[in-house]
Amino acid sequence: MSGAVFGADVDGTGELREVVVTATKTAKDTMDAPATVSVVTAKDIENANIHSVDEALTLVPGVYTSRPGGHEPSVMGTNVVMRGIPDYSRTLVLVDGQTLNDPYIGAVTWESVPPETVARIEVVPGPFSSLYGGSAMGGVINILTKTPTKREFSVKGGYGTNNFKSGSLVYQDRVGERVGIVFNYAYKESDGYIKDEVVLKPGGVGGTVVTGAQSTTDAYGKTAYLVGDKGEDGWSSQNLGVKLYVDLPADSRLSLGASQFLYDSSGRNHYNTYLRDASGNPVVGNVTVAGTGINLAATEKNFLTGPDSEIKEVNRYTAEYETKLDKGGVLKATLGYTDIPLYNNYFVLGASATSEGGAASRMLRPSDELSGSVQASLPFSDRHFLITGISANKRTIDTITYSVADWRDADATGPVQNRTAGEDTSYALYVQDEITLTDRLMAYLGGRYDIWSTEGFIEQVKAPASKSEYSARRQTHFSPKASLVYRPADATTLRGSVGSSFHAPNLRDTFGWWTPKTGYTYTPNPDLKPETVTSWELGVEQRVGSGTLLRATYYENKLKDLIYRTQDDDLLTQGVANAGAAEVKGIELEVRQKLPAGLTAFANVTFNDSKITENLANPATEGKYMTRTPRKMANVGLQGVKGPWSGSLTGHYVGKVYASDVNADVVSGVYGSYDAYFVADAKIAHQLKDNVALSLSVSNLADRKYYQSTLAQGRAYYGEITLKF
Repeated sequence: MSGAVFGADVDGTGELREVVVTATKTAKDTMDAPATVSVVTAKDIENANIHSVDEALTLVPGVYTSRPGGHEPSVMGTNVVMRGIPDYSRTLVLVDGQTLNDPYIGAVTWESVPPETVARIEVVPGPFSSLYGGSAMGGVINILTKTPTKREFSVKGGYGTNNFKSGSLVYQDRVGERVGIVFNYAYKESDGYIKDEVVLKPGGVGGTVVTGAQSTTDAYGKTAYLVGDKGEDGWSSQNLGVKLYVDLPADSRLSLGASQFLYDSSGRNHYNTYLRDASGNPVVGNVTVAGTGINLAATEKNFLTGPDSEIKEVNRYTAEYETKLDKGGVLKATLGYTDIPLYNNYFVLGASATSEGGAASRMLRPSDELSGSVQASLPFSDRHFLITGISANKRTIDTITYSVADWRDADATGPVQNRTAGEDTSYALYVQDEITLTDRLMAYLGGRYDIWSTEGFIEQVKAPASKSEYSARRQTHFSPKASLVYRPADATTLRGSVGSSFHAPNLRDTFGWWTPKTGYTYTPNPDLKPETVTSWELGVEQRVGSGTLLRATYYENKLKDLIYRTQDDDLLTQGVANAGAAEVKGIELEVRQKLPAGLTAFANVTFNDSKITENLANPATEGKYMTRTPRKMANVGLQGVKGPWSGSLTGHYVGKVYASDVNADVVSGVYGSYDAYFVADAKIAHQLKDNVALSLSVSNLADRKYYQSTLAQGRAYYGEITLKF
């Protein structure tokens, strides 16, 4: 998991090197790329306990990943942050060059791409709007899937902690000389583990005198009591995909793909109360903590999670046509459509809800996106290689909130509380010129011009009724970027770049209504404008012999018009505004060493000084660290293959993360905190025969207890058998 192939050499010389396409949209050796590109290969994924693509990014320098434990899919809880720029929507994620960020909030359903289908993942840090447009502020992650070269059939099945079951099959074949096909199916399920604790602050009218309440604090140091947990939270997911490749005359190829991802919850609401009355019976309700006089409103609603239901459905359809032009040029056209009819079957339980039922709000948020592009790669001369293209996309959302009589009915509807709908469109033209100045000096000059527009309406149906319609408004942005790559020696690369990028507001921020479970009502802001970032970086890459790779990169990002979440605790409202400016200064250091016996060792360290510098909406945040972004990260590991044996042993450190914009959540080790942590993971596999392999993985080897808002999973085991034909 590095800028070079991990544990293997590409060209047979034993050198740690790789060819990538994402940084320039053309094939380029990592040593010649205008950014410090990292690559995760299919072999890397095999050698680790990977069940979702984002888990394969954990050890990449400069990348911060967070997700629910136990490999559970997540609608908005999985976050991948690059270069200290927080929020998943500010990092662009692609599958074979087509966007995976969803139309609603820019989140990524990582589980919709089965790891078994992945050939490689290219991670390009730093703003790249000059080539990729609006979501590429933190960087670009491009997941490249396998293409069929011959008939292959693989089946995997495994079982692990918490009754975790996983199975998949991938079939690929060539039909004649011109047609290839890939079919994949994957299924996962788990009983889940207890991650949501019930922690209450003193309050209420008092009631039954109870024992069992454990004195604690919240992440802000305020007195609280741990009174129970919400029990195991079971789930299941399915992936189904097919892709067809057709080689056409005149060195052309057409590919067509379709996939579906489904995610369901199961076995919810089997909560545990720790409270006991004088006879030792479990208690929920208004209580008084024995010997303290402290009252707690431990009503049953606090222990419930909502109905078992289908949580998410994602359907993706893609088409790509590529043909060779004269003198080595290439013309490529893409078309993609993403349909998310069920984004999250989201219930907010009413104050009087019990396990027997009760009133609730139910929110549905369907969305879709249509996108297309045409790109030409043109070698104008021996010293100029031009890339130019146009792209367009349209995203729509439609949110509706119902008042339902019984929260246990996952399909219930009722009177409409509110409804919002919106769309945005963007059109872009981009150009990049790769200029060979000398045999050892390369320049990359490019820019992209984007036209972005949005329109929609916001309607409150319940009293007091109101409706506001917002006609289309348009903004433009030009994103330039310039890079120099100097090779003073064959084993040395010096690189530097400067540029500007932008990020258009998410549709949820402009036209999406949201009522979180905390009781606050989220109000969208149709007047938001895009955020911008100006960045520069300097890097050095050095090979020592054929087995050592050293890298160092320093970067700075300055953000303006930062979209900031506002909050009124008296009115229980949240909103968004272009209120802020921020600055990120960071450094990434990396070393890799090939060892005897087929092993590779690696270590990397990332430091991010990511702070708010201006915030008119909340001046108290100025000088504070940005939320959900660790200052320090480090990874170390050993991986390799020796005869029939393969595996890995890795360690992963993440420093303190703040959820509070004024950095007030300083207490660690409590529910709601984001703790600094170090975890070690291991996997060992044995190839029994040419087509049979067994493996055993252990996550969180030391059984470290820590919180990432909810409780992280403890030590977990997973065994798997793989058959290949």
